[in-house]
Amino acid sequence: MTLPYPPPYQDLRTLAEHLCLGESTVEAWVKVGKLPPPVVNEGKRLWRWKEVDQYLARSRETGAPSDNLKRITEAGRAALAEGSH
Repeated sequence: MTLPYPPPYQDLRTLAEHLCLGESTVEAWVKVGKLPPPVVNEGKRLWRWKEVDQYLARSRETGAPSDNLKRITEAGRAALAEGSH
């Protein structure tokens, strides 16, 4: 059995790793609306990867900070390509 990559739901640590950001940066981006708010399940904050991806796509369309966004996009693509082999 193969697990989906990236995982459909991610905790703060996992999301920060997938985005190549620090946990505090993820939290700050949530506060300013660059990333979606987490859902809370049994007291644990989780992010839906599809929502995160949609927020990032919207940021690309509106011309958000290009250096960070480009790095995140490239890291995500590389991780997906690596996981599909």
